[in-house]
Amino acid sequence: MLSLFSKISWVPDAFKTFTGPLTNVKQYCEGMTRIPQHIMGFSKAAASADRYITTTSRLHIQNTELRLILLGPSRGACVCLRDSLLGYSAGALVVEKESTTWRARVDNRDLTVIETPDLLGTSLGVRQRAQEALRSLQLASPGPHAVLLVLPTTYLDEVYQISARDLLSKLLSLVGEEAANYVLVVFACVNPRGASLSLDQLLEEDYLGIKAALSMCGKRVELVNISPGRSMDSRMVEGRRLLDRVIKMRAQQGHYLHKFLRREDEVRTQLLNNMAVLLAQKLDKMGK
Repeated sequence: MLSLFSKISWVPDAFKTFTGPLTNVKQYCEGMTRIPQHIMGFSKAAASADRYITTTSRLHIQNTELRLILLGPSRGACVCLRDSLLGYSAGALVVEKESTTWRARVDNRDLTVIETPDLLGTSLGVRQRAQEALRSLQLASPGPHAVLLVLPTTYLDEVYQISARDLLSKLLSLVGEEAANYVLVVFACVNPRGASLSLDQLLEEDYLGIKAALSMCGKRVELVNISPGRSMDSRMVEGRRLLDRVIKMRAQQGHYLHKFLRREDEVRTQLLNNMAVLLAQKLDKMGK
């Protein structure tokens, strides 16, 4: 008998935890009625906490991803920047006619880099340029965190005879004017000797008329030294510095959602619903 009481001696203390101290039979009865409420409240709090943990974990997983689109008049500069971001050589300098997706795991983040063909040049027809611009957005679905306009720091003004403002205007005509908030101008030093002007010098000299272009995209600009003569480790340091800038942009405004992607999501949802109805009808007939 004593052993039985010792085994259940915890019950009064547990009871008090739910009901508070008891002084009479009335309080006892009221306390009994409160126990289910406490249990239900605890269950709801636990469920809410579980949902919170699940949601925050999911957001944490999603927040590790970065999606970038590279555009520029110089294929070589874009390739050098692509490799510097990825941390490896993703292929030789080959002129592509379609947008290409490259992926890497960088500092515990999933990085997606969309390399575009000559969207700002004249080698593609109008329809192909339009198609590849939309394809690049689709490959970066649900949307890019940044669109990098890559400009070499040497000889571009002499070779292309075009201003940075004109290049940015072409870019926005392809991916939408709203994308201006997601454009990051990247001056890329690809001089084999590694020498280049500083960012302050480029801005002071108004290289390529850059000041007019920056006024269109929130004055976001970076300079990276990714010359082929430098080691990959050195170029990766520059690439990670650039990714840090993109992370800040993402934290401020998320990703760019083009109306094409909105429409695509709507069509996909509608198709899913229609197919679900057809499948349900098929299953009903099989059940009969």
